[in-house]
Amino acid sequence: MKNILTIITILMASLFFGQNLESPDFKETKIESGSTFKKFKNGKLDSIVVTMQAVNYGNALIFAKLPNEIKITNASDENSVIKIELKNNKQVRTFFYKNKPAIVLESIDFDINHLPKNATISRALSNDLIQNVSIKTNYEAFGDDNPDKTLKLFYRLNIRTDLDNLDSIFDNIGEFFSEEDALLKLFYGSYAEKFAPKALTYLKTNASGIISDGINLDYQNKNVKKTNSYNIYKNGKVIKSGKENLDNFQKAYQDFVIKLQD
Repeated sequence: MKNILTIITILMASLFFGQNLESPDFKETKIESGSTFKKFKNGKLDSIVVTMQAVNYGNALIFAKLPNEIKITNASDENSVIKIELKNNKQVRTFFYKNKPAIVLESIDFDINHLPKNATISRALSNDLIQNVSIKTNYEAFGDDNPDKTLKLFYRLNIRTDLDNLDSIFDNIGEFFSEEDALLKLFYGSYAEKFAPKALTYLKTNASGIISDGINLDYQNKNVKKTNSYNIYKNGKVIKSGKENLDNFQKAYQDFVIKLQD
């Protein structure tokens, strides 16, 4: 079975890149549970294929840099497509399912006194960078389906939010998949959870851009061990305030999300 998977992997990569794997513009990096194949064109990273191998299992993630977007597909999930585009020099990540946009994460500037209207806003800290995004969802697009692996890729693929051009974003993706544990960070349970961003904010706003419900840590003191103030909102009012360091705030955040789902 292992030999068959190896042959499939090489064939898949050869077909995708349309060139000899021994080309100087082609690079393979062995990683845990797979390999990352990169193709360069005129000195720039042009295409990426990440293969996954296990007993009785083989799959590939395919990354293509197009003129106005980065397109990501999962070879074992024909219904899902992830696209990364730029809007006003900020990243927009969209999960399409059966050609319908199911989830859209759009990077925004965060000012708690000037928030987008009728929006769901999330903030998190990852690799010393704060990610500010507005979230739009259309979960009905999934029906009864659960494209679990592609969803994990969509949410857990960690791209620097300060990058404002597709070449840099694509290079950052290539760097991520050059890490020995890249696939573990995406797909392997408790190991992946260790690298999850630290939650800072989850807010919903009304038609006037006023907070209706949510939780927000005022992360002014950038020392993660120091305390910062936080507020919990319900029906447009602050119903609870407190102070916590970043790690302890995660418990307050999780409790809020659980109550939200009840």
